[in-house]
This record gives sequence, structure tokens and C-alpha cells, in this order.
Amino acid sequence: MRVLEAISDTNIGGAGILLVTRLKHWNHSEFQVAVILPRGSALKKRLTDIGVEVFEIDGCRDRSWEWRAIPQYVRIFKQWKPDLIHCHGCLTCRVAAMLWGIPIRLYTRHCAYPIPPWQRSAVGKALVGTIQELLSHRIIAVAEAAKENLVEMGVREKKIAVIINGVEGLPEQSLEERSRMRKALEIPQDATVIGICARLEPCKGHMDFLRAAEHLMGRSDRYYFLIVGDGSLSDTLRRYCRQKKLDERVRFTGFAEDVSPYFNIMNLNVNCSVGTETSSLALSEGMSLGLPAVVSDYGGNPYMVRDGENGLVYPVGRAELLADAIHRLIQDSALYDAMSQKAYERFRTELNAKQMAERTQDLYRKLYVERNPSKSENGIGNTKINQ
Repeated sequence: MRVLEAISDTNIGGAGILLVTRLKHWNHSEFQVAVILPRGSALKKRLTDIGVEVFEIDGCRDRSWEWRAIPQYVRIFKQWKPDLIHCHGCLTCRVAAMLWGIPIRLYTRHCAYPIPPWQRSAVGKALVGTIQELLSHRIIAVAEAAKENLVEMGVREKKIAVIINGVEGLPEQSLEERSRMRKALEIPQDATVIGICARLEPCKGHMDFLRAAEHLMGRSDRYYFLIVGDGSLSDTLRRYCRQKKLDERVRFTGFAEDVSPYFNIMNLNVNCSVGTETSSLALSEGMSLGLPAVVSDYGGNPYMVRDGENGLVYPVGRAELLADAIHRLIQDSALYDAMSQKAYERFRTELNAKQMAERTQDLYRKLYVERNPSKSENGIGNTKINQ
């Protein structure tokens, strides 16, 4: 099967990381894959390094819709003749694929956010739902929260497949390596490190993380805080730390190409999202090292972290309750150990890259056989995906 994927990211974000990770675990003997990128995208090297063919277009640079790019997509369709197109956002490519008549069209929804009132109205749902289903034969939701978003917009449940984001496990580092990293960050060897790994943007709730840090620093001098990532709020957050005299025990790493050294020195993983959140890659990566988490109850977080099982869930925006949850988990070693074990089990059985790739391939096979019934005689089409 010839599969063409399309993404409009010029930088390396969550959707791009997921695409590269999935294709690393792909069955390339059964599926011939190529990817369409905006020219100059940082994803190109990562894809070519794993042997994936890349097409570049001039347009749709971090933009889902740009009508002038439609002919460029069509030229690639004519050249490559895909059986299936899979778009990550990228409305322009979806429209082009429909106009050109690509046999199988998929779209992955990587986000979940409040739906505007007009889209929740009967007319809005009918309009948006019809358009979405016209453009895509199936829509992949990367979390139950994303599925709920789509249904709220008017997409029928039978048109949605939930395939949870998966990651490759982070390597566990030696005690010596961890000790060196703590020393480099000027964190005491016996300190308790509370970490958050996310873009420094308003939707990720870093201010709640810092307000919780204020509460916790008053309870113990062993707490240190690690903020991994970069973004538009970098200066604001650093300034807040200086004003509140938190910078003694808060460390900013900036953007990290490799996050594993930071996760290896964390004792607890935190997600404070107050805006879009589906199935957090950082939570899955932490679980691969057995890290319990404390998360807000926004979006897909309560699915990723089952309250009382592999972590704790607090009401979104309540920094004081976030601090209480962190303190409770760190102080109760038996609870911490039990949640650590459950966190690793969630990664091993569900939240890994192999599972994500297999479920996506199963969906491709199912859709291919739906449109080519005779192919089922060749053994293609038995799937694990329930539509």
C-alpha cells in the first residue's frame, strides 16, 4: 500500500515527533511511505535519517490552510499515486486530496480545546461535521478528549478511531550520570526534583507550577523544580521566579533535543495544562522510567494518569491543590512505589510506539479492504481497531 503523510510543521513539535516515532516502527515491506513537508522543515532530516522519502512544498508553513498550495499537493499526488493520504492538521492537503480523489483519506486530530458556541449549535454541528467527513474517510483522535471534541463538532462516532499517542522508552541512566546532571544544574544529590516538560506557552499552565513551587518551598528545603522546554513565556516565567525569589530552587533548561537526562533526575512528573491537551508525550516518556505524575484534570490528562493508580489528578488551575498532591505523593513512599510500578506498566502495555504503529497499520488495512473487498482474499484486513 502506498501511503502519503502530510504535515505543515516547520519546527519539531509533538505531531512531528509522533510521526517520526511511528515510522521508525513501521512495516515498510507492507507500506511504502512518503511525507510531504513545507520546504526547510526541521523534520526533514529526522525522516530521511530513518529512510523515509520526503517531498517539499513552498507553502503551508505552520499554516493549515493556504489555497495557493493546493496545486503543489496535487502535483505530488500525480507523481506518487498514493492509495492513502494521512494528514496531520493540514486542511489544504485534505481539500487537495478530496478534489483529486485519493481513494482513502485520513486526518489525525492532535489537540482538544473548547469548541466555540456556534460550532456546538445544531446548524454548526451539521455544517462542520459534514465537511470533516467529506474531507476524511476516518479521523484519528489521539485521545478520548480529542474524540469528544470531534463529536461535539458534529462528527459521527463511527467515523472516529482513537489511537493513543505512543513513545519510545527513555534510556535509564546510571547513578553516576544522574549525579553529574544534578551537579551541572546545581541541584543537591539528595534533593527531590519535581519536573515539567512542555512548551512554555500559556496553555501549559507553568504559572500554576511555579505557584505550587512557592507552596512547597515553604514546606521543605529539599524540593527543587525543573522546567524543560522553551517558548513565548520564557522571560515572563524567569522574571516571576526572580520576583518571588524562587530562582534558588527552580531550574530552566531551555529547549532540549534529548530530554532523557532531565527525566532521569526527576522524582515526579507534572502536567499543569489549562488549554489544549490530549495524550501528553512527556507523561508517557516519564512512565517509561516509572515516574508517577501529578496532572490537571484538563483534556486527556485523566486518561493518561488514573487518579490513585499511576499518579494523582488535581482540579485545573488550583495550584495549592497541585502542591498538596505533590507533597502527599512524595511523603508516602509506599504509595509512590506502587504508582511507579503502575506507571511503567501503562507504558509497557499501552503507551509505547510499537502499539501506536500497529494500531495505525491495522486501521490502514481495514480501510483499504473496505474499498478493495477482493484484497481480503489475500489475508489483508483483520484488524484490532473497533470503529
